[in-house]
Amino acid sequence: MKVATKKEDKISERERAALELRLIEQAIADLQVRIATLDNAIEEHENALSLIEELSKLNDVANVLIPIGGGNFIAGQIPKLNKINVSVGAGVVIEKTLEEGKEIITQRKNSIEKLRTNYQQRIREYLARASEIRASLERE
Repeated sequence: MKVATKKEDKISERERAALELRLIEQAIADLQVRIATLDNAIEEHENALSLIEELSKLNDVANVLIPIGGGNFIAGQIPKLNKINVSVGAGVVIEKTLEEGKEIITQRKNSIEKLRTNYQQRIREYLARASEIRASLERE
């Protein structure tokens, strides 16, 4: 049986610290990608709320251009808005009043924002740990 020397222990500790640092950096990168995705979802919810608000102010039919892809549009009309169809998941859509629909969308946006805040906190914690590891590696 081989007995590890202090030098071998130091190298092993150093290698473990370097590995932990790489894992932390990867976790941070992963969280940053997730935050970017959440930012897009938050923006979509804000845009939906803004559009609902604008359409609810109409007293008559709104003439609109509907995007069909590739920078192409078709003309359409939106009647006075009284109801909104809201997705409840699994491809199921239910009809709600404007206020109920806005409340559902706002709640979803708030949930996404909380998750984003949680991810940001985790990044701060990872950065603090990475800083500790770097300082430890520099001392050795």
